[in-house]
Amino acid sequence: MSYYHIVIEVNDHISTIEQTRDIEIFDIIDIQPYLHSILLPYFNEQLIELEDENIEFKDILHLQVKQTLLPIQDLIEEEQRLLPSDTDITMSAYEIFNNRDLSQDVTTVIFDILEAAKLEA
Repeated sequence: MSYYHIVIEVNDHISTIEQTRDIEIFDIIDIQPYLHSILLPYFNEQLIELEDENIEFKDILHLQVKQTLLPIQDLIEEEQRLLPSDTDITMSAYEIFNNRDLSQDVTTVIFDILEAAKLEA
């Protein structure tokens, strides 16, 4: 079984200082609902409606879809165990996503499929 993870980097308009933040949705087993709520609207440069907020396309700086074979927390714990005991490094999802042995970036594949489907529609 595969797990999908969506990471969206957005401009944050909370303060007058321009900042960015990441919206992370981890351990997706069925990507279809996210296809309709996030990926298709992003692909079509439309508003993305999340549970607790709406995000304008112009505010999205970057969107990635990663795929792993295990839930993200399991991978983090396993990688943390492999570190020497005297190490003060704490693993995060980003270290997992940057490790090609543990994670695969499927963003391009998904958007290529959306483009192909759009041409036939």
